[in-house]
Amino acid sequence: MEFFKQTELPGIGKRFSIKLSSGQIVSIIIHHSGKREIYVLDEDGEVECTVTLTDQEAREMGMVLAGAFYQPVSGDKMELLLKQMVMEWVELPPDSELVGKTLAEADVRKRTGVIVIGVVRGDEVLPAPDPRSFRFKEGDILIVVGNREQIDNFVKTFGAKK
Repeated sequence: MEFFKQTELPGIGKRFSIKLSSGQIVSIIIHHSGKREIYVLDEDGEVECTVTLTDQEAREMGMVLAGAFYQPVSGDKMELLLKQMVMEWVELPPDSELVGKTLAEADVRKRTGVIVIGVVRGDEVLPAPDPRSFRFKEGDILIVVGNREQIDNFVKTFGAKK
């Protein structure tokens, strides 16, 4: 088996299988409904473990796995990273160009260099907003990551408030 394999599952969705260095295989089935089923198989193909996630749970787990909240690095690299990387919470005023748009429509990353890793809307935290379907609203609080210059550029470009 290759390291990574993608398979169409007609009427169901897609299956992604990844062979780990341990010899185990992690197989993820993404249903058209958004539900995810995760299977861990041993070297003989026997199921060791299964987990079922909702679409929202899968997105939150994806953020953790992608390192949005924590990325282990060596001490020297961590010091350099912390000196350059900033996470800021900024609020969208009613007159912001972002209100009513998606990340893709506003081309946020290309225009400012900032990555939006989450949005706080009322009492709800929305991690990893979909760049093509999530629309920003007045009063949204965006959790953005970048260096100081990028954050300042984002605030200036979109009229956000720190």
